Amino acid sequence: MAARKLRGIQFDSPDEVEVFHAKESWIPVILGGIPFILLGIAALVVTWWLFKQQAIGLMLLGAFIVVAVLSRIPRILANLDTDVVITNKRLYARTGIVDIKDQVCDLSNISDVTVDPSVLGRIFDYADVRVQTFAGDQDFDLRGIAHPYEMRKAINRGSDAVKETRSSSRRHETRR
Repeated sequence: MAARKLRGIQFDSPDEVEVFHAKESWIPVILGGIPFILLGIAALVVTWWLFKQQAIGLMLLGAFIVVAVLSRIPRILANLDTDVVITNKRLYARTGIVDIKDQVCDLSNISDVTVDPSVLGRIFDYADVRVQTFAGDQDFDLRGIAHPYEMRKAINRGSDAVKETRSSSRRHETRR
């Protein structure tokens, strides 16, 4: 039987079932452009108030908005192509558009999941997530993941279930 694909990620086993799907949050992508827009508003106010030139202030505001949008394009593209899929057996992550990075790890090899939210991340429910493995060479560093605590719960539940299944099959083999 051929391996299945989900969102461009190839499952290694045909009996794998998606348990959780995570994406990068749009909030940090949008918030990153706010300083440029605030600078544009400040330029508008200064030119209007000091020089009585509304047209120049509006042009400066427009220029800052264009810079804000252009500066966010790499993050927008990265956001569109970040997928993290947790199945009943493995963790799959695909990041990048040009430099595509695929990572796969068995849930039983995961030693720790660290969620590191910023102040805004706590408010808007996103955080950087680091998934550490026992080997250490398969660690996942995922930026700005939406619903990170739900993702950590899904990984921990899946990891516990896989470990329990393996230990019960070992106990069953030793009885024979």
